[in-house]
Amino acid sequence: MRRSLAIVSLAVTLLVVLAFLIPLALLVRNQAADRALSRSERDAQAIAAALAVAPASGGADVDPTLAENVLDAFGSHEDFSVVFPDGTSVGADLGESTNIEQARGGAAFTAQIGGGAEVLVPVLVADAPAGSTVVVRTLVSDEDLTRGVSLAWSLLAGLGVFLVVVATLAADRLARNIVRPVSALSGAARSLGEGDLDTRVEPGGPPEVADVGEAFNFLARRLGQLLSAERESVADLSHRLRTPLTALRLQAETLADQEEAASLLADIDRLERAVDRMIEEARRSTATDAAIPQVADLAAVVRHRATFWKILADDQGRGATVHTTGGELWVPVSPDELGAAIDTLIENVFAHTVTGTDYTVIARPGQGEEAVLEVVDAGGGFPDPSVVQRGASAGGSTGLGLDIVRRIAVNAGGGLAVANREGGGGRVVVWFSRIDPDRSTGGGARPDEQRRRHEAIKSRP
Repeated sequence: MRRSLAIVSLAVTLLVVLAFLIPLALLVRNQAADRALSRSERDAQAIAAALAVAPASGGADVDPTLAENVLDAFGSHEDFSVVFPDGTSVGADLGESTNIEQARGGAAFTAQIGGGAEVLVPVLVADAPAGSTVVVRTLVSDEDLTRGVSLAWSLLAGLGVFLVVVATLAADRLARNIVRPVSALSGAARSLGEGDLDTRVEPGGPPEVADVGEAFNFLARRLGQLLSAERESVADLSHRLRTPLTALRLQAETLADQEEAASLLADIDRLERAVDRMIEEARRSTATDAAIPQVADLAAVVRHRATFWKILADDQGRGATVHTTGGELWVPVSPDELGAAIDTLIENVFAHTVTGTDYTVIARPGQGEEAVLEVVDAGGGFPDPSVVQRGASAGGSTGLGLDIVRRIAVNAGGGLAVANREGGGGRVVVWFSRIDPDRSTGGGARPDEQRRRHEAIKSRP
């Protein structure tokens, strides 16, 4: 923006300066030519007048002697010539001219010739016979016609450059005063987008830009208020779940079957931990969200959660298979979030396939620095790929499960893809950036790499 304003100012100033200096330069040149011609015409007319009124020696006509005396009196021997009717001349040798005969007709004029201009003034003597008119002639060279023009043009060019430089510097300073608050506003917007809700700007610059800064501060304050209210609402709602959970715990403890009671109590404990985590995350300030990144071993979490779901799978007659290869597969996701993602994928198999449908959970290394989680079932497959979009589901559910898993994967530098198997059934592939837990806190793949991996994984058999 700053450069654009400077360029616009430079262009406008150049147009104004050129529109002013070009006519002025032409005027200076014309005035110099008029001044040189006027001076020559004035001197030629003075010499002609002197020849017309001076007494001629030996008669009333102008003779060479009189012409010599007059030219000597004016000191114009080198610049002026007196041309007589017979073609002879006294004074400077100015060469032949085709305009002499026209001047003998009694008209004084100036004619343009090669190399400059010539001034011709007839000497009008009373009672002079026709064809005996004497002509005073002088030449004005191009050098005389343009004397001082180069200097004047140089001064005008310097003035033009000075004006352009001053205007450009002034425009750059003005643009800097405009751009500085805009740049500060841009930086504050990025900081706000990264989660720093305390970001504010100092309104400045032109009134319109200052107004934008004030609006940004209002937006930041309002956004902080809304997020704070939302956190409190989520925290309050989560806290209200403690009452029914407590009731469920009391009822589970009264069951006669101790094994069933222990299983229910374990589920209740897990639900309470999830509720506690919701309350903690809801009341955590945005500035501390990225305090200490957590990591988890994908293979270990898959084995743990698959064991939990195998009990239900056995009850429903489902074949549950687990494959983990490649040893430890550390990913930048907390164990709780990773377990929740695995539970969501396996739960979808139970919810959207008929009882007795087999499924397989796989944890393996992927292409490059990535770890891959696959859940494959032998059901009816996915009716529409839009199931990965929040709120889009053709199976009668809320459509949030796969979107939650996708967001967890994206935050860990990966992604999610769904596809139908050629032999029937559905396939969900989730990949994460693989890390070294001792030296790295995690990383993310670039968007183009994520798309490439997405297509490559979907195309695998």
